[in-house]
Amino acid sequence: MLRRYETIFIVRSDLQSDEISNLIDRYAGIIAGMDGKTVKVENWGKRRLAYPIEKMREGVYVRIDFVAQFKVVSEVERNFKIDDSVIRFQTVKLSDKVDLEEIEREIEDARKKEEDQKKEELRKEELKKEEELKKEEELKKQEELKKEEELKKKETVSETAAEEVEIPEESDGKESEAGDEDVAQEASPVEAGEERAEEK
Repeated sequence: MLRRYETIFIVRSDLQSDEISNLIDRYAGIIAGMDGKTVKVENWGKRRLAYPIEKMREGVYVRIDFVAQFKVVSEVERNFKIDDSVIRFQTVKLSDKVDLEEIEREIEDARKKEEDQKKEELRKEELKKEEELKKEEELKKQEELKKEEELKKKETVSETAAEEVEIPEESDGKESEAGDEDVAQEASPVEAGEERAEEK
């Protein structure tokens, strides 16, 4: 007789995510291999244990909701006992009577929900990638603008330096002539005084 069960088991927290997935697939396979039906599998992730188990304070909690005969439960629990990866487990009977059509609908709904979740996750990842690309493009633009500004500054500095180093224009001799005239003007009053003395 088919009944509905719920098994919650705790897996060692030091296992990798792919190892946990393989473990879940293995137990779902045992249920399916003995004419049972897995309605839903939930990986609740890493959680703190109520008390330390084998010196471990954390474990990965997994819930399997399935429909099967009692012998399937016995087989699953027998495998739990010999599996070093599983540190605790508990199976609870949810219902004595099972409507297979309703179970099939529930399985289909759960499958659709899972697919929708995966699509949503993919969409979020794509959006995240787009945002990252936009950020990278923005950074590149900023770097290019910075480089352009630095080049302009260098050009301005080099032009200013070139102006400072320019050779002064050659003098046309006017300054020296003017200087001579000044000297001549300074000497002229003395000469005038001598001329006046001679006249007397």
